[in-house]
Amino acid sequence: MIYANMPVKASPKASLQGDQEKEHQETIAKWKRDFNAASALAKQTGGNHYKNMAIQPAEYSEKNGLSLLEGNVVKYISRWKKKGGVEDLNKAVHCIELLIEIHGATNEDV
Repeated sequence: MIYANMPVKASPKASLQGDQEKEHQETIAKWKRDFNAASALAKQTGGNHYKNMAIQPAEYSEKNGLSLLEGNVVKYISRWKKKGGVEDLNKAVHCIELLIEIHGATNEDV
C-alpha cells in the first residue's frame, strides 16, 4: 500500500516538528488500522462471537500448543453465552470425555 504525501526523513532518529509529527502519527495509526483490518483474526464468517473477544480461542489454542480436542473445549466454553448456549457446554463436556477416554486419564494421573 502506498501513502502519498508521506514525509520522508533522512534519519529515523530525526525529530519531527508540529504538523509533521501529527501527520507522522496519523500515518502510523492508519497503517495499524489497515494491518488489523487485514488480519485473519479480524475476520469471521458467520457471526462475531469470536472476533469481539480479547483473545480468540484459535489464537489461544495455537499459542499454547493445545490439541484439537483441548482447543475445542476452549472454543465451546468461550462462545456458549453468545452462540450455542447449553449445547456448546455439552459439546465441551463431550470433548473432555473424549480426552479422558483416549488418554486413559485417572485422578491418580493428575
